[in-house]
Amino acid sequence: MQETLLEFFKKTGKPHRLEEILRRFGLEKREAKAYLKALVREGLLEKKGSQYFLPAKVQGPISLHRDGYGFVRLPEGDLFIPPGYTLDAWPEDVVEARLMPPGRDGRPWGAVERVVRRARERVVGTLDFRRGYALLLPDEPGLPELRLLPEGLEGLERGSRILVRVHYGKRPYGEFLEYLGKGEAPETETEAVIAKYGLRAAFPEEVLKEAEAIPLEIPEEELGRREDFRALRVFTIDGVDAKDFDDAIHIERLPKGFRVGVHIADVSHYVREGSPLDQEAFLRGTSVYLPGRVLPMLPERLSNGVCSLKPGEDRLVLSALFELGEDLRVKRVRFVEGVIRSVARLTYTEVEAFAEGFGLPEAHAFLAEDLSLLLDLTARLRQKRLEAGALDFSFPEVKVEVEDGTLHLIPQQEPRARSLIEELMLLANRAVAEHLVKKGLPALFRVHEEPLEEAYAKLRQALARLGYSLPEALSPKALQGVLLEAKGRPEEPVVAGLVLRSLRLARYAAENLGHFGLAMEHYLHFTSPIRRYPDLVVHRVLKAALRRTLTPAKKARWLETFPSVAEHASERERKAEAAERELTKYYMARWAELHLGQRFTGKVTGVASFGAFVMLKNGVEGLVRLEALGPYTYSEEAMALLGPKGRRIRLGDELEVVVAGANPRLRQVDFVPFREEEKPASAKGPAKEQPPTKRGRKEVGMRKVVGPPKERHRDDRPERATVHTVYFGEWQPKEERRTEPAPTRPKRRRRRR
Repeated sequence: MQETLLEFFKKTGKPHRLEEILRRFGLEKREAKAYLKALVREGLLEKKGSQYFLPAKVQGPISLHRDGYGFVRLPEGDLFIPPGYTLDAWPEDVVEARLMPPGRDGRPWGAVERVVRRARERVVGTLDFRRGYALLLPDEPGLPELRLLPEGLEGLERGSRILVRVHYGKRPYGEFLEYLGKGEAPETETEAVIAKYGLRAAFPEEVLKEAEAIPLEIPEEELGRREDFRALRVFTIDGVDAKDFDDAIHIERLPKGFRVGVHIADVSHYVREGSPLDQEAFLRGTSVYLPGRVLPMLPERLSNGVCSLKPGEDRLVLSALFELGEDLRVKRVRFVEGVIRSVARLTYTEVEAFAEGFGLPEAHAFLAEDLSLLLDLTARLRQKRLEAGALDFSFPEVKVEVEDGTLHLIPQQEPRARSLIEELMLLANRAVAEHLVKKGLPALFRVHEEPLEEAYAKLRQALARLGYSLPEALSPKALQGVLLEAKGRPEEPVVAGLVLRSLRLARYAAENLGHFGLAMEHYLHFTSPIRRYPDLVVHRVLKAALRRTLTPAKKARWLETFPSVAEHASERERKAEAAERELTKYYMARWAELHLGQRFTGKVTGVASFGAFVMLKNGVEGLVRLEALGPYTYSEEAMALLGPKGRRIRLGDELEVVVAGANPRLRQVDFVPFREEEKPASAKGPAKEQPPTKRGRKEVGMRKVVGPPKERHRDDRPERATVHTVYFGEWQPKEERRTEPAPTRPKRRRRRR
C-alpha cells in the first residue's frame, strides 16, 4: 500500500490532506496514518501542518567516487549521494535527486531518482575480448566496461583504440563507430581527444563546395559602397605562426587627441545566415587549436583566404573608429562597412622587441611612430581599466608546438605587444555592446556574473591564511587590490589561482548581465568572427542596424533563437578548451618521459594531504608525493606541508625536483625532491633504466596515480595489486610471500618408567 500511495503523490504532484487519502483509498484512519508516517520516516514524503507532499528535488551534474558514493554539484553546495543511491548515473550526468532527511551526523543527503541528461553519447576506449564478447575499456576513469555489438569489429585486434556510441538502459552497451588507431601514439591520442569531445574535423562536401564558389576578387560595386581605408597605414599584429588575421588596426594623430581604427574581417559578407557554411560554423561554434593540429570554424578558403587580412590585398571589414581625447576619453565612435589593404604583418615578437628599445625590421621601420603612439596609448587605457576594478591575471602562458614529431614547450613572453592588441579589442567589444544596448537590439553578450557568496567566503578564508585580507563586500576592485598586492611575490600565481577559481565561468547569453571580471556593464565579442560564431552573429546584427534592414520579424526571430545559440556556443567553447587542455597535458607528460631523471626548479602550486604539486617554468606540472618528501604532514590552516625542525612547504615556494615518472595516457607526471646526495641520471638512454628516486624504486611496471585513486587501467594492470596509500598511491605488484614453516623444537620423547 505504501507504494500505491507514493505513486499517487508522484502522479498528482501536489500536497494532500489525510482526509483526501481516506476518501480516495477507503482506508481506516489509523492504517492510513501508519502508511504515511512510514513514508515520511523513509524520506519519501514530507509533512507540514496537515498536508503531506513529495520532498524537494534538485538537479545538477553528478561526480562519482570509485567507492560508490557521489556528489550532485549545486550552486548552494554539493549534495552527498551515498552508495546504492546513485541509480545508473555515470560521471557528469545531469541527475534529479530527492532530498532526504539528515542522518545521524546532521548532514543532508540525497537519492538519485532519474538521469535527466547523459553527459556523453560517445565513449573512447580500448578494445578487448573476453569470454567470447567484445568489450570496451573506456579511457576515462570511473566509466564501466561496455559490452559491444559485433558489427564493425571485424579485423580489429585487441588493444585497438575505438570510438563507440553508448546505448543506455538496464545494461548499457556500445555500438562501434570509428577506429582511431593503436596504442598511445600522438596521432592516435589526438584522434581520441577529437572523438571524445565531439569535435568536427572534416568539413562536409556541400560546405567545401560553397566555400570554393566564393570569388577571390571583390566586385567593384561592393568596393564602391564601402568606406575606403586603403590609403591609411593599417596593419596586423599576430603570433609568428598565425594564418587567420581577423583584426587590423591603425592610428592617426589629431590636433587634440587620436583617431584609432579597429578593422575586423567582414565574415558575414561571405557566410550567409542559414547557408550550409553558416550551419557548419554554428555546429563547430569555435576554432579549436590543438597541439600540432587546428580544427578551424570555417574552411581554409575563408579562414586563411578571402577573410584573412593579408598584407597587400584588398579585404572587406567592419570597422570601429574611435576619436579619443588626450585624456583617452572616447569623444566619438563610428561603425562602418569598409575596405582595407594591410601595409604590414607584424608579429608579437617584433613589437615586443620594439617596446624594449630595439628597432623594427627594415621592411616595417615606417611604422615606428605609429607603434610608439599605440604602445603608450594602450598602456594608459590598461591602467584606466585596472583603476576601474578590472581583474588582471598574469599567468604564464606556454604554447605547445609539435613539428615533425618534435615537441616544443614555448613560454609566451610578449606582454606589451599582446596587451596592445588586447586593449584595442576590448575597446571595440565594449563599444559595440554599448551601441546595441542603446539601440535596444538583440545580441549575444559575453557575460561574467559575480562569484557566489559561498565561493567568496571560501576565498576570503584561503587568502587570510596567506596573509591577505578581503572586505566583506564583494567587488572586482577589492579582488584586483589583492592581485596587485601579490604582484612580484613568490605566492603571486597561487593568489591569482585562488581568485580565478572563486569566479564563475564567463559565458555567452542573450541578455546583458555585465562582465564582473572586466568591471564592464556592457560587453560582447565582436573582434574574431573567423574563429568564434558569436562574433559572426554580432556582425550580422550590427550590419542590419547600419543598413536599417532589421525588420520586426527578423528582430523577433533573433530574440527567440539567440538564447539557444548562446547556450550552444558556450558548450562548444568549453569542449574546445577541455580538448586543448587535455591534449596539452598529454604532450607535457610525453615531454616528462623524455626527461626522466633530470633535475629542474619549479614552484609549488598546490599542497594537500597526499603531497605537493609543482609547476616547472615550461608549464609542466607534476606531483611530489608525501612519502617522497619524508615526515611531512598537511596543515589546512597553514595551507602548507609541515616537516621536522620547523620546515614547511608552502604555496609559491621554489622546489628542486627530479622527474620520476610520467603516464601520458592518464596525463600525469610524478616528481621527487632533489637531494644533494643524489646524482640525477642523464636523459640519454632508455628512460626506464634510470633510477630517479633516492629509494631506487624502478619505474618499470609501476603505475603512478595523480589524484585520488581511480579505477585501475586494465591494459597494464598486474594480476595482483594493492594501493599503498588512501590517496595518491602507487600501484605495485604484491611481493610473493614465502610460507616457510616456523622452526619448531624437536619433540621430547617421554621416558618410560
